[in-house]
Amino acid sequence: MESELYEAAMKGNVPSLLELLKKDKLLLDQIMIGNHTETPLHIVAMLGHLEFVEEVLAQKPELVREQDSQSSTPLHLAAAKGYLNIVSSLLRVGPEICFVCDKYGRNPLHVAAMKGHVDVLELLVQARPVAARSVFEHGQTILHLCVKHNKLEALKLLMDILGDDQFINLRDEYGNTILHLAAADRQTKTMVLLTNKGVDPNITNFRGFTAQGLLAQGQNMEIAIDIMDSAPQASGNLDPSRRTGYANNMATSFHPPVVEQDKRETKRKWQHNMHKTLMVVATLLATMAFQTSSTPPGGLWQENEDGHKEGESIMAGRYSKPYKIFITCNTISFIASLSIILVLISGLPLKRLRITTWIVMLTMWVAITFMAVTYAISIWVFTPDNELKITENTIGIAVLAWVGLMALIFLCHVVRLIVKLVRKVLKFVRKP
Repeated sequence: MESELYEAAMKGNVPSLLELLKKDKLLLDQIMIGNHTETPLHIVAMLGHLEFVEEVLAQKPELVREQDSQSSTPLHLAAAKGYLNIVSSLLRVGPEICFVCDKYGRNPLHVAAMKGHVDVLELLVQARPVAARSVFEHGQTILHLCVKHNKLEALKLLMDILGDDQFINLRDEYGNTILHLAAADRQTKTMVLLTNKGVDPNITNFRGFTAQGLLAQGQNMEIAIDIMDSAPQASGNLDPSRRTGYANNMATSFHPPVVEQDKRETKRKWQHNMHKTLMVVATLLATMAFQTSSTPPGGLWQENEDGHKEGESIMAGRYSKPYKIFITCNTISFIASLSIILVLISGLPLKRLRITTWIVMLTMWVAITFMAVTYAISIWVFTPDNELKITENTIGIAVLAWVGLMALIFLCHVVRLIVKLVRKVLKFVRKP
C-alpha cells in the first residue's frame, strides 16, 4: 500500500490518496516511522502538486517537519523549485521550518536565494526574517550566497530588507565580505550596487586585500576606478583633486600589494617544492654513494691471492691512482648528500631563508658532479684496451656537455641576480 501511496504522490492524484487513507488511516503515520528516504510530501512539494500538498497537510501536518536523506524538508524542495503557492501552504502549517538546515547548513531561505526565486524568498523572509540572518557553511550569510551564485535580483531584495551596516559588512571565515566575492567573480554591476548600498570597500580580508585590490589583481583597473567613482561613501569625503589622484593612483594603491603578495606566495611554494626535490635527490645520491663504497666497481677479492686479502677492492689493487680519485669523489658526493639531508631535517628555521635554499642547491651541484666523476672513472677503468679510445672520446664529449650545461645554468643565475640588483637600484634612485 505504501508503494501505491508514492505512486499517487508522483502523479498528484488526490482521489487515490483519499482512497488509500480510507483503507488504512495510519498509512501516513507508518510513513513517518518507516525507513523511507523521503515522504510523499517531499515528492509532491518537489513536483508542484499543490492540491496533494494541501490534502496531506490536512491529514498529517506533522509531515512538514520531516527531513529526507539530505536533511531537506518539503519547504527546502518547494523553495528550490520556486513553487510560491506550495511554500505558502507549508508556511501556514510550520513557519518555524524556516530555521531547519539541510546537510550543507542551508535553511529554505538560503535555498531560495541560491536559486534566485525572488517571490518565494520575499515570502519566506516575511515569515521569519531572523532566519535570513543565520550564518551557514564557511561563515557565509545569505548575501554571500546571492553573490556567489550571481543572483542580483535576490540580492537587491535582501539588501532592501536586511540592509543594516553590520549585516551587509559581515565577513566569512576567510575574511571576505560580499563585495570581495563580487570583485573576485568580476560582477561589476553587483559591486556598484553593493557600494551604493553601503558595503564598506575598505574592509580587508585575511590576506590583506580589499575588494578593489582583488579586482585590480585581475588587471581590470578601469572597471575598478569606475566602481570607486560610483560609490559615494567610498570617495564622497575626498575633495575633487584628491578623488582624481585617488583614481589615477588606483594601480599603485591596490595592484602592487596584490602583486607582491602573489610573488611572495609563488616564492614560498617554489622554495617548499625545491626542498622536497632536494631531499629526494640527496637521499638517492647518498644511497648510491654508500652502495658504491661498499661494493666498488670490479667487486672484491673473494679469497687471498696475488698478495691481496679477502674482501679488498680489486680496483684498488689493479688501478691504485684512479681508485684514489674514485673513492675521493665518491666520498665528497656522499658527504655533500648527507649535509643536504641534515640541513633539511635539522628542525632549525633555516629553510625559511632563501639563502639556505641556494646553498643547499649549490651543495647538490657538487654532489651530482662528483657522482658523475665516479661514474666516468669506473667506466674508463674497466673498458677493454681495444675500446678505450672510443670510451675516452665519449667521456670527453660527456664532460664538455656537462661543463657547458653547468656554465649555462650559472650564467642564467648571474643574469637574474644582475637584473634584480639593477631593479633595486633603479627603485631606490626613483624614490623621492
